[in-house]
Amino acid sequence: METFDHIVIGGGVLGLSIAYHLVRDSQDSVLVLERNELASAASSKAAGLILQATAKPLNTALAKLTLDTIAALETELDETIGFHAVGSLRIASSPVRSTELQAMERDAAEHGIPSYRLSPEDLCRKAPWLDSSTACHTTFFPSDGYVDPYSFSTAYGRAARKLGVQIRPRTAVTGLIIHSDRVEGVCTASGDVFGGTVIDAAGAWASLISAHAGYLLQMTPTRSHYWITATDPSYGGDFPITLLPDAQAYMRPETGAMLIGVQEATSVTFDARELPDDISTFSATGGEEHWEVIAEAMQDISVYFPAVAKAKFAHYVSGLSGYTPDGLVLLGAVPGPSGFFTAAGCCGNGIALSAGIGSAISALVRGEEPGFDVAAFAPDRFGSVDPFSAEFRERCAAARASKSQSAHQSM
Repeated sequence: METFDHIVIGGGVLGLSIAYHLVRDSQDSVLVLERNELASAASSKAAGLILQATAKPLNTALAKLTLDTIAALETELDETIGFHAVGSLRIASSPVRSTELQAMERDAAEHGIPSYRLSPEDLCRKAPWLDSSTACHTTFFPSDGYVDPYSFSTAYGRAARKLGVQIRPRTAVTGLIIHSDRVEGVCTASGDVFGGTVIDAAGAWASLISAHAGYLLQMTPTRSHYWITATDPSYGGDFPITLLPDAQAYMRPETGAMLIGVQEATSVTFDARELPDDISTFSATGGEEHWEVIAEAMQDISVYFPAVAKAKFAHYVSGLSGYTPDGLVLLGAVPGPSGFFTAAGCCGNGIALSAGIGSAISALVRGEEPGFDVAAFAPDRFGSVDPFSAEFRERCAAARASKSQSAHQSM
């Protein structure tokens, strides 16, 4: 009979971060089970942004820890993960967005995260393609940046393995072993495995895992997507991540080109029960309407990036992120049988929050206090809801559409 101190379900960035933090923080034995290949679903499709201060201040400490952890991983692995320290540029063109940006500056200062205002000349040097004539407030956060999401995710896995974690891809969890009102292990096609605690980090499928314990996690698989232009020297340089909340869009460099993300007014959601086991066989495009999304966003984006009207688009990338109605992660003990925890509903922030989430779960499952308050992330905070209902899915879609806005506006 195989037994581990902790079993992690899911080999994406969150599951691998949890495993890494568990073995780093203790002498406990850890097993990671992944149904497909590591980081092959949402983690590999992410834009890889690591933004510390955002419109969700509850996330700041988690994201800051991720940035700090990159250096630790590089030292432990003796390799470069590929963090691009380009900084982030936030531009507000309305009083509401300006107020939000001021709040971000205060939040950053409280966490020791540098930020400063830019002169028009500095702005032009950092992003020559940018038209800031409508901006009333611009702030630069120099320590932000982006990573290759697959490389970063698997770096957690390599570091975890180096410290003794067992990781088994192509091993699907088919059920939970529950005895005396406690989750004591998992069922797999290869046999049962027992554990002191079981952690559900199964991404878009997390609610299907939690259902085996009699509880449906309150999140909805929601499409996240971005477009990549063809290479162009006029805007494809090494510019800062640029966030345009008034246009519901962002940009970052991408090997001589530009990656453009858009938050459409009505995000596409999916029923987790209808998703295939292997996401590589599934398209989240919902047809060809994704080109309509970028076309509809062109007018607002062109206010800041006039050349977008003539840009050629070479690639479209879409994936599924678990969203919650308030845009915050589900983190902690799952209601029901004891010994069962979750890290799900990352709301498109899995890469940025990965170390904070991994550290928090590591503490919680070992009976310790996390280094920051996680009460707001409680998995049962929405009360009694049906996460598969049309009403709940609409609430999650609205959270995706207003991701760049303050929490009180995205409820």
